[in-house]
Amino acid sequence: MKNIENIHKLAEDALSSIEGIKRATAKPFLLTRIHARMNKQTESLWEKAGWFISRPAVAFAGLCLIILINAAVIVSKNSSAQTSVAEQTTQAPTDEFSYTVATIYDYDNNQP
Repeated sequence: MKNIENIHKLAEDALSSIEGIKRATAKPFLLTRIHARMNKQTESLWEKAGWFISRPAVAFAGLCLIILINAAVIVSKNSSAQTSVAEQTTQAPTDEFSYTVATIYDYDNNQP
């Protein structure tokens, strides 16, 4: 019996707690702000990147960087080609076709 009375009391407390509630009001111009946010077109990451790269200063700097990298590669290839020729002439000639690697087919004891 006490449980039923306790449950009824809790239900009455819950129902009486909503007596002072008023209707919620929205801030002024809330609907206008919601419509503006929904109609706003957002730019994707690729659009932002394309806009940044297409700026003349960035495009010119990127082009100069590519040209400098190509020039550095060409210069390093020429200098490395000259040093490799000098190294090849100073090396002693060796037999490139000598076969000294032991394989599994080489037998130590040929007699059964």
